[in-house]
Amino acid sequence: MPWTPERSTINQTLQFGLETTPGTNVAANKSIQCFAITFGPMAEVTEFSATGRKYPSIIIENSEWVEGTLSGSLDYNGIVYALAGVCGAPVIAAHGASATAKDWTLIPPLTGSVQPQTYTIEQGENNASGNAIYNHKVNYGLISEFSYKGDRKAGFTIGGKVLAQQLQRAITMTSSPTAVAIQPSAGKHFNVYLDPTSAALGTTQLLKVLDVDYAFTGLYGMFFPLNRANLGWQAHVDLNPGCTIKLLLEADAIGMTPLTSLQAGSTQFLRVQGVGAIIDNLQIVTIGGGATGGTFTLSYKGQTTALITYSLRGARLGYVAGWCDERRPDRWHTNCGVSCHSIRHLPT
Repeated sequence: MPWTPERSTINQTLQFGLETTPGTNVAANKSIQCFAITFGPMAEVTEFSATGRKYPSIIIENSEWVEGTLSGSLDYNGIVYALAGVCGAPVIAAHGASATAKDWTLIPPLTGSVQPQTYTIEQGENNASGNAIYNHKVNYGLISEFSYKGDRKAGFTIGGKVLAQQLQRAITMTSSPTAVAIQPSAGKHFNVYLDPTSAALGTTQLLKVLDVDYAFTGLYGMFFPLNRANLGWQAHVDLNPGCTIKLLLEADAIGMTPLTSLQAGSTQFLRVQGVGAIIDNLQIVTIGGGATGGTFTLSYKGQTTALITYSLRGARLGYVAGWCDERRPDRWHTNCGVSCHSIRHLPT
């Protein structure tokens, strides 16, 4: 008997394709390495019992769809796929003068509808040793819930709920997908800020936050009209979402201030911010020739510094240069991600 490999979770890969029209199949040409999805086929059946009989004699499948759970690490590159699903497609713009760093802005509407980014999702063993009978895909992959939680020691993980049309089995996965580079976050990357106004947000850091737990739930539901061309749901509808965040703080004078705000009914503005590695243009300037005095300036991407003392070292240059707007590393907020660059000076 020929050996047939069993289906192992460790060998499953995940590929996303960005659908232009929700539910219309596209090539799943992006390999998402930071997330996992567990799919579960769902069905609604109608039972019919003959007169005088206790048990159903005929069962008809009326509708079929897929529900799934999204899990993985909070990854600076991967998170935009999850957020675009719940918030709608991001507005992407160059950050300052950088040709590499981008601002990704995602703002869920207070009222009205936006088109969420839906995905053709393929899952299986996309390699020469894989068994294609195990490969499957779904169309209209809709992320209807998103959450994250984390602490300093364990780091941050994400979760979510996925809705999709019926499962398609034994498919040929899209070949040679582009791997989305893994850029994981760590607990040490995060700060939490709490301020009384939106304009001041990011001013007051909470220094003794032990745990953060955020959930954005129940955004979308399935729409089942009478249409025999569709075995499952045909479209989605907006629901009344839930949005909650829980903080575990030391119960000192600062940690108890949210209780005071609650009792007073005052609105507070919260930011959970992750800052990762530098990704654009780490420049090193070396002054040779045994310089012993004087000043100099640097010009970069249309900006020129003030006079810099010859002996100024390392990170201090960033403040003199006035380039703080463009030298920040990967930065992630609940509603946006920013990638920037840095400049460093090393005198000899």
